[in-house]
Order: sequence, then C-alpha cells, then structure tokens
Amino acid sequence: MEKRTIEIAVISDLHLGTYGCHAQEIVNYLQSITPQILILNGDIIDGWQFNKRYFPASHMQVIKEIMTLMNNGTRIIYITGNHDEMLRRYCDLQIGNFQLTD
Repeated sequence: MEKRTIEIAVISDLHLGTYGCHAQEIVNYLQSITPQILILNGDIIDGWQFNKRYFPASHMQVIKEIMTLMNNGTRIIYITGNHDEMLRRYCDLQIGNFQLTD
C-alpha cells in the first residue's frame, strides 16, 4: 500500500484500554500515512478507565504503529490530556524523536 506523505497528523482521545476504542480504524489510518510530525493530543491510553485485564492486541498494535513511525523518522509530540495526569510528572521529556509536553 502506498502511504500518503503529510506534514502533520493530529490524533486525539484514542482511549486505548477501554471498550469504546476503535483501535483497528486507528491502525488502518496510521498505516496509510507518513507524517513528518505526529501530534498525540492527549488521552491516548485512558488513565482513568485503564483496565489491566482489557488491553487487546489491536490496542497494542496502535502503540506499535506509533513506534514504527517514530523509528522511521516521524517526530512524535505527546501533549498530555485530562486523563493523563500520571504522565505529567514526566513533562518536558524528550528522547530521540519523542517529546512529552503538558
């Protein structure tokens, strides 16, 4: 499949780890693009409703697709959302192509 090259993609409120997440649609979208920058605009993994017993393979595949983009040169900027308070203590972390900010 030929991927669309785009400057910036923004995805928000995926709520991985919850029953309402549309993980396969997200995987399909991420596999269809090659962005220079991917902005994860909060609540990617739902910190409020996260259930260790419910994290299916399709949800893990979303994370794998994001990591693949990052490893292939896409800059990933994760902006914390209201369900991300557990991540805020790490704000302003930057590792390679990954940046976490509040």
